[in-house]
Amino acid sequence: MKQSLTRPPHDLEGFKDYIATHQSSIMIFGADIAGKVVGEILKKQGLSVSAYLDNNANKCDTTLSGVEVKHASCLNETTRDTVILIASTYISDIIHQIEGLGFYNWVPISGFLEEKKDENFEDYLEGELALNHVGGEFTDDFAKFVISNMVNSQKKYLDPTKLYIRSVDLIVTEKCSLKCKDCSNLMQYYDRPVNMDANELLKDLQDLCHVADEINEIRIIGGEPFMNKQAYEVIKQAASYPQVNKVVVYTNGTICPKDEQLLEIANNKTFIFITTYGALSRNGEKLAATLERLNIQHNIQAAYGWTDCADIGGHERSEEENIEIFRHCCAKHFTTLTDGRMFRCPFSANVERLQAIPEAPDDYVNIRGAHEGGHDLDQLKQHLRWFLREKPYIEACNSCNGRTYGDPEITPGIQTEKILSYQKYERP
Repeated sequence: MKQSLTRPPHDLEGFKDYIATHQSSIMIFGADIAGKVVGEILKKQGLSVSAYLDNNANKCDTTLSGVEVKHASCLNETTRDTVILIASTYISDIIHQIEGLGFYNWVPISGFLEEKKDENFEDYLEGELALNHVGGEFTDDFAKFVISNMVNSQKKYLDPTKLYIRSVDLIVTEKCSLKCKDCSNLMQYYDRPVNMDANELLKDLQDLCHVADEINEIRIIGGEPFMNKQAYEVIKQAASYPQVNKVVVYTNGTICPKDEQLLEIANNKTFIFITTYGALSRNGEKLAATLERLNIQHNIQAAYGWTDCADIGGHERSEEENIEIFRHCCAKHFTTLTDGRMFRCPFSANVERLQAIPEAPDDYVNIRGAHEGGHDLDQLKQHLRWFLREKPYIEACNSCNGRTYGDPEITPGIQTEKILSYQKYERP
């Protein structure tokens, strides 16, 4: 049974009074940009944080501004009156995790960040706080981008009246200018990669925005998105929908489009995320400089955080084992749209495109034709909400190595000389 409690207030002054009255210790769940900023905000308020928590073991066993970063498993030995500030966009997952351990004094950090919205958050990220856990530096644009996502997602994610989707990966091409053998989007398996047709992509966007009440971020992915010359039209159209808050283009820095192409997609919603792979990303710095000159929001950083999750194989797990794999998956909210179907993650979407698993119709929700009245809209929204929030696992999990927070990190961007082989299943 839940304990009787007075929940900590979500405003700074009320929170300070609560801590002073109850003498509770404070932990911040999320050792990344937003969590760091809130830690510094609390410090200025005279409040001390006893520890940062994270599910990713690779971020732990270090300190941030002298505060220890601990793995979330330490909560088993933590007093239950500890106040936990949640610094995660996927707030419902963290709530489920900590309440399952008996922690009910939790507070979303969105209220604190909104109170300080007129401040320059980058000023809080100095020295080690301006680096990710492998030493890469954040750009100012990226810090603003992350915090904006955090605030909006925490406010909307728990709203039971709306179909809010944190992010949707829109696959615009199977073609890539690199062939990374460990690509988690499985581009290394496509022997005859193709670009998606713009008309089809635009119809899929129309269907998506007819079904969803709000999409915080549409992620334009591939492959390398700039290899599809029609991608600019799709990016521009995605940003035009009022349901869409941001459009993020993920590029590997091998291609620097012309000024006129970049200006075509320039928009206060558009963000270009450049991930670099050393000398392979031959145009990364040029692209970043061009975006800076054109005043287009962007971030450039070296690839990191890759894990061994790109193999396709049948693991013959039990249902309970697949549920456990899915429960701990760090990619299960990377909703992916391709061929008019919504998938839970890019792995699932691409093994279906590759026909690398037996047909699994329960692994996706078909939204094609929604804007033309091809579905009962209320029923489709209800089903999609269940699929994105409550489905316990997908069949594709049985072909995946698993992608768990804290898995050992591997060297990103190692190239393969030939297309990787896999077992292909015929479709009716």
